[in-house]
Amino acid sequence: MPRPNRRAREALTEALRDARRAAGLTGSGLADALGSGWSQPKVSKIESGRQSVSAAEVRAWAAAVGADREMLLALRARADQEHAAFRDAHPTGGGAEQHQDAYAATEVATKVLTSYQPHSVPELLQTPDYARALLALAGGSRDRDAVAGEVSHVIAARLRRSAILYEPGRTITILVGEAALHHLVGSPDIMRAQIEHIANLATTTQSTIGIVPFERFPVLVQHGWDQRDRIVTLETSAGDLEIADPVEVARYERWTQLLLEHALTGEAAAERCARIISERGRSSTRLGDHE
Repeated sequence: MPRPNRRAREALTEALRDARRAAGLTGSGLADALGSGWSQPKVSKIESGRQSVSAAEVRAWAAAVGADREMLLALRARADQEHAAFRDAHPTGGGAEQHQDAYAATEVATKVLTSYQPHSVPELLQTPDYARALLALAGGSRDRDAVAGEVSHVIAARLRRSAILYEPGRTITILVGEAALHHLVGSPDIMRAQIEHIANLATTTQSTIGIVPFERFPVLVQHGWDQRDRIVTLETSAGDLEIADPVEVARYERWTQLLLEHALTGEAAAERCARIISERGRSSTRLGDHE
């Protein structure tokens, strides 16, 4: 039977163990500090990954050792998502949709959410038609293995996720490279609707939606990333790569800030979208003249 990739689970258990040691506590000492319902064997099982840990237990652990509660909760959320992704890869049905819902659950629990994609439109900004066309491409997305009957459910799940853009109470920054708006995904009509959608989001949501223009490219990085609180995710063809190391996370935060400083947001983003649509229209007209 296939075994799940346990990177996020291992990152969580390692962080819990390191936090206990940094506090100068043994397993027995931590169990005593936590009180009723805790024992040294339970602490040991959690740290070795042989027993799952609830969100309430993570909060109690963080309080007992003086650790960063939000970071530990974010790691636990990613471990849950990793487990859901494994179920998706070996489903009894509806796996890819569940994968999207797992991401949604993680995002709802997140206070700071950032995303940057240089070559395609980030998932939270996609229209249904663009998402469908992207899913049809080889390597189009993390849900590229969704079977035909699941595609509509995956798209519906993505639309549910996008509601977070309008919700107050969290900081959301989503950046897209201008190149993504020039690539033809699906048809010209699909791209026009997608670009208009981004223009609308840039001027109407609670979130910061930005376009990194060709003429202002401050970071030489060819891949995109998502960040949920203190966890950075890189999507690869082999699966998601989670980064929790504070030094590396800080590096991505600096890159995000540089990109944001050079990005077009609000009305400026909407104006760039209108210009791209106009340029695409002129290009299509020139091609038609030569047919």
